[in-house]
Amino acid sequence: MGVGVVRAAKSTKRGGSTSGGPESREKIIDAATRLFTQTSFQDVPVEEIARLAGVAHGLVFHYFGTKAKLYEAVSKIAADRLDQLHIDATRQPRTPNEKLRAFLVSHMNAVEQRRADYVFHSRGGGTPAIQAIWEKSRSNAIHLVLGFFNIEKPSEPLVVATRAWLGFYDELVLEWIQGRRVLPDGVITASLQLFPVVMAQAHVLGADDAPQSL
Repeated sequence: MGVGVVRAAKSTKRGGSTSGGPESREKIIDAATRLFTQTSFQDVPVEEIARLAGVAHGLVFHYFGTKAKLYEAVSKIAADRLDQLHIDATRQPRTPNEKLRAFLVSHMNAVEQRRADYVFHSRGGGTPAIQAIWEKSRSNAIHLVLGFFNIEKPSEPLVVATRAWLGFYDELVLEWIQGRRVLPDGVITASLQLFPVVMAQAHVLGADDAPQSL
C-alpha cells in the first residue's frame, strides 16, 4: 500500500499539480501569455500551456473551459496593460506632438514583446469576444490621442478620421514586426507626418472639431 501511494504521488508530480486555487490559475495565465506572445494562438497546444505552468492538463479546462476562453483572459490582461502603458508613456511629454510621438514609440515597444499575438489578432484572428477586447483598446487609444489636443468629447467623424490614421500606423507596425522592409524610425516619422494631414482633411467627413495648426 505504501509503495502504491509513492508511485501515485510520483505520477501526479510528472503530470503537474492537480490541485486548484488562485495560484494555479495565475500560473496558467502566465504560461499562456508567454506562449501566445511567441507563437500564434492556433499553434499553441493546451498540453504545452499546462506543462509550462506545471499543472495538470485538466486544470486548464477546469478554469477556462476552452483554449479560446483562456486566450480571451490573456488578451484582456494584455489590452489593459497596453492601455496603461500608453497613459504612462505620455504623462511626461509636454506638447501634444511630443505626447503623440511618445504614444507611438511606447506602442511599438510593447508590440515587439508580443509579435505573434499582435499579428494574430490584428489580422482578425480569435473569437468575436477577443476582437471586442482589442476594439475597446483601440477606442481607448483614439480618445487618448485626441485628448493630447484637449479634445475630450470628439465628434463621430473625428473619431473615424483618427481611426483611419491609426489604421495606417498599425499596418506599418505589422510590416515592421513581420520583418519586411520598414524601419522603426520610418514608421514613427511617417505616422507623425500623416497625422496633421488627416486632421486637416477631417472636415470632409463632417468633423468640425479637429485640432488645428499642428
